[in-house]
Amino acid sequence: MTPMTSARGAHGARSALAFLCALVLALILVPGVALADGEYSIDRVDIDATVSTDGSVTVNEMREFDFDGVFHGVYWKIPTGTHEGRSITTSIGAVGILQNGKFVPFTESYSGEDGTYQISEYTGYTQVKLYSAHTDEKAQFVINYTDTNLAARYRDTSELYWKFVSDGWDVESQNVTCTVHLPVPEGASVVGGDNVRAWGHGPLDASLGFSGNDVVYAVPGVGTSEYAEARITFPSEWLPGATQIDKSRLDSIMSQEQQWADQANAKREQARVLNGGIAVAGIALAVASVVVAVARKRRYRREHKPQFDDKYFRDVPSDDHPAVLGALLNEGKPTSECMTAALMQLTDNGYAKLEVVKRTERGFLGSEKEAQDFLLTRKQGNSRADKQGESSRKVDKWTADFLFREMSRLSKRVCEEGGSEDELYFGEIEDIAREHPKRYERALESWNTSVQSLTTSRGFFRDEHGSGSGLLHVLGTLDFLAATLLVMGIVVGMLVWWIALATAAVLILVALVLFGVANGLDELSPEAIELRAKLEALRRWLKDFTRLGEAVPTDVVLWNRLLVMAVVLGVADEVIEQLKVAAPQVLEDPYVRPVYGWYYYGGPRSSAPLHSFTDNVSTAHRVSTAALAASSSSSGSGGGGGFSGGGGGGFGGGGGGGAF
Repeated sequence: MTPMTSARGAHGARSALAFLCALVLALILVPGVALADGEYSIDRVDIDATVSTDGSVTVNEMREFDFDGVFHGVYWKIPTGTHEGRSITTSIGAVGILQNGKFVPFTESYSGEDGTYQISEYTGYTQVKLYSAHTDEKAQFVINYTDTNLAARYRDTSELYWKFVSDGWDVESQNVTCTVHLPVPEGASVVGGDNVRAWGHGPLDASLGFSGNDVVYAVPGVGTSEYAEARITFPSEWLPGATQIDKSRLDSIMSQEQQWADQANAKREQARVLNGGIAVAGIALAVASVVVAVARKRRYRREHKPQFDDKYFRDVPSDDHPAVLGALLNEGKPTSECMTAALMQLTDNGYAKLEVVKRTERGFLGSEKEAQDFLLTRKQGNSRADKQGESSRKVDKWTADFLFREMSRLSKRVCEEGGSEDELYFGEIEDIAREHPKRYERALESWNTSVQSLTTSRGFFRDEHGSGSGLLHVLGTLDFLAATLLVMGIVVGMLVWWIALATAAVLILVALVLFGVANGLDELSPEAIELRAKLEALRRWLKDFTRLGEAVPTDVVLWNRLLVMAVVLGVADEVIEQLKVAAPQVLEDPYVRPVYGWYYYGGPRSSAPLHSFTDNVSTAHRVSTAALAASSSSSGSGGGGGFSGGGGGGFGGGGGGGAF
C-alpha cells in the first residue's frame, strides 16, 4: 500500500465518521423527527361543514385520540388539486386543542415546540402537523380549513360530492359524525327527498338523515383503506356566487345513485339472508343434537337395564377383590378408598398386622413429644389367603409391594436409621411423598394402573350394544366448532353480532349438555351392569339395614367381607354405628377383629386408622404433585337511510393523517 493510498483511506474513514456524526446530530436537532413509542386509536370524529354561496366549504373537524404510550403530536393530510375541472385550494384557519371543553389555539411555527403547528404543501395535499406531547391519555385536536370550489353549480342542481373522511388515515376513524349546513336562502327550507337529496357512500352500516336544514351523517367506523363520502344535491340558485357549469347533472346523479343503492340493498338483503340462514342452521343443529341425545339416552337405558331390580342386596355380589369392584363403580379407575380397602383385605388375609403405637416426634425449637401413630408390619399370610382367587392374590401382592417395597424403604427410619423395611408408620407416608415426589407418584400410579388393568381384563367394559357416547361427542364437537365459526364471523364483521352470539351461546350450551350425557353413557358388559346394580343396592342396604324391620345377619364371615365393601361404597361409619347397636357381638368376634381394628383403633383425640390411612394417602398425593410442579417450574426460563358501497368519485381521496 502506497502512502497516498493510506492517506486516502484515512481521509475516507474520517469523512464517513463525520457524515455519521452529522446525521445523528441532525436527527437530534431537527424538529418533528421524534418517533412515537406506543399505540393509539381515534375514538371519535366530529365534523361540521358549512357550504357557502360561492361553493366553498368551511370545515371544523375534531378528532379524539387515545394514546397508549409516548406521542409528540398528530397530523392531517388535507387533499388539494382539481376535481372535474375545478381547482380546489385549501386555506388553514384556527388549529388547536380542546381542554376541558374550551378551544386552545396553537401558533404556527417551525420550532417543533408544544402548542405549535406547521403547514407543508405537497403534490395533492396540504399537511398540517400539530405538536403536542401526550403520554397514556386522551386528547381532542381541532383543525379548521376552507376548500374553495368544493360545491359545484349546474343548470338544474347544485352538488356537494366530498369525502369527509379520506382513505389515508393510519388507524380506523371510529364514531364519525358529519353535519353539513347548506346555504339555504331566507324564506326557503330543506325538504328531504324533494328539493334536497342526500346519499352516503362507504361502510354499509353507516346512515344519514335530515335535521332541520342540515344533513347529518353517522358512521360507526371507517377503516384505513375505506372512506366516508357525502353526496348532496340542492337547488342551483342556492349557489349564486359560484360559476355555473353549463350542463344538466341531476338525472345522471339520480340514475347513478339508484344503481348504487340497488347494489347496496342487494348486499344488505344477502347479509340478512346469510345471517338468518346461519341462525336457522345453527338452531337446527342444536335441536337435532338434543333430539339425538334424548334418543340415545333412552336407548342406552333400555339396552343397559339390569335384570336385578330389587331395592336391596345383602351380600358382596362377586368374588372380585373389593378394589376391583370399587374401580368398576368409578369407570375403571381405583380411588383412595380402594387402596384402603385393599390394605384392610391385606390385614384380614394375614399379610400385614395393624398396631397402635407411640412415636417420638420433634416439635417447635427441637422439642420432643409423643404422638399416636399406626404401624403396619409385614406377615406371611394365613389360611384365608389360600381361599382367594388369582386376581385377589395379585391385588394383595401389589398392595404389599407398594407399602413395603416402595414406601417403607424410602422412609428416614430405614434410609438413615437402619430400620426394618417390613414396617411402615402411617405418619411416614406424607414425609415420603414430600421428599421423594417422583418415586411416590410412580409407585402410586403403578398400583392404580395395575388395578385398573385387572378391572379392564375382567371384560367389564366390553359393551355388546355400544353406548353411543362417540356419536354424542362428535355432535358436541360439531356444535362447538359451529359456535367458534359464528364468533369468528362476528370478529371479521361478516355476521350481525347479536344474532351470531345468541346462536353461538345456544350451540355451546347444547355441546356441554351432549358432552355431559356422553360421559354418563358408560360402556358396560351385561355382567358389569348386574354388578353395578347389586353394588348400588348393597350400598342402600348397608345404610338402611337396621330400619327395615328384619333380622340383622350375625354371620361374621359375611360381615368381614361387608365391612371392607362398606369402605369402597363410602358408608363405613354408618355401618359401624348401626352394628354397635344392632349386633355388637359381631364386632367382638375374633374373626372380624383384623378388619374391625381399622375402625375402632384410635381414641377421642385421634382418627381411626381407616381414616388416617386414607387421609395420609390423599394428602401425600397432593404434596407430591405440588412438589413436582415446583420442581418443573424452577428449571424453566423465560332521504336519509343507509350508505351504499358505490361512489368514490367525490373529492377528498388520498388524504388522511395520524400521530407521531
